[in-house]
Amino acid sequence: MRFRLFAVLGAVLAAGVAAADPVTKAIPEPPPAAAKPDRPASVEELKEIQNQVRAVTDQVIPVTVCLQVGAASGSGVIVSEDGLILTAGHVVAGKPGRPLAVIMPDGKRYKGKVLGFDPKNDSGMAQLTDTPEGGGKWPYAEVAPSKELKGGQWVIATGHPGGYKKGRPPVVRVGRIGTPTFTQPDGVSFLQTDCTLVGGDSGGPLFDMKGRVVGIHSRIGDPINQNLDVPSDRYQEAWDELAKENILNVSPYLGVTMADDATECKLGRVTPRGPAAEAGLKTGDVIVRFAGQEVGSYDEMVKVLKEQKPFAEVAVEVKRGDEVKDFKVTIGFRPD
Repeated sequence: MRFRLFAVLGAVLAAGVAAADPVTKAIPEPPPAAAKPDRPASVEELKEIQNQVRAVTDQVIPVTVCLQVGAASGSGVIVSEDGLILTAGHVVAGKPGRPLAVIMPDGKRYKGKVLGFDPKNDSGMAQLTDTPEGGGKWPYAEVAPSKELKGGQWVIATGHPGGYKKGRPPVVRVGRIGTPTFTQPDGVSFLQTDCTLVGGDSGGPLFDMKGRVVGIHSRIGDPINQNLDVPSDRYQEAWDELAKENILNVSPYLGVTMADDATECKLGRVTPRGPAAEAGLKTGDVIVRFAGQEVGSYDEMVKVLKEQKPFAEVAVEVKRGDEVKDFKVTIGFRPD
């Protein structure tokens, strides 16, 4: 039965999908959950699932986009008529407001920008800054609460594995929820599904059988059909802050430690490629002013550092031997 199930679903997906308008196209009510969590209960149920997958796929393909941020790419999903995009935090991690390219399923490219992101929960937002060709509004998918999901529930994953491929629509994978709330040791919760994902799918959407976004692809497991998605509820909880281009759940980061023998703000290790090292600070430097404030100890410097925001550029004055040197340091960040 399992082989027949995926053979039929594979045939549905291989047949291609129509470019329907997801704002207006109606989707039928999905079939009830199967009596057994690992397979359909009957041929009739299998046919119902097949028809539902076709209906949902027609709607969700047009809103699944590829995001190109510099040399890297990931996936995303449009969730508002003005072009708001949900994606994974690690896809858009970087300075909010920086430009990115949004590639639609038909290959058309539009300009966009990074909004906010949360590296702890791996959630992120972007925004289309162009208007659709010919005007009008963007197609989009509705976001549904993830707290209502149950183990064994059918879901559909889309994305652009390996990046956008000319002539290839977003790839569709059908599977089920394994664990609705998979909590890691750090307390962060994800959805776990058996929808196969590979590199480039990150940031792509997970849909319920009504075509609503319930998660965003975050981490590919080993094996690749044991994956984690950011629950849609994490986005809903931080929606306004992410949309305002904020970076959430992070601490400002300098990349230095205090020297063991320090009585003033003398630097011990300076982390290679960290913010301080990139600015030119070295082991043994003594910071005397940081972000416009005099500091007499490492603890005083850390107190001022905690008041800074990621990507802020601050002035740092140091003593290096008999010299006094001035530097500009761009503050980094790390998850709380």
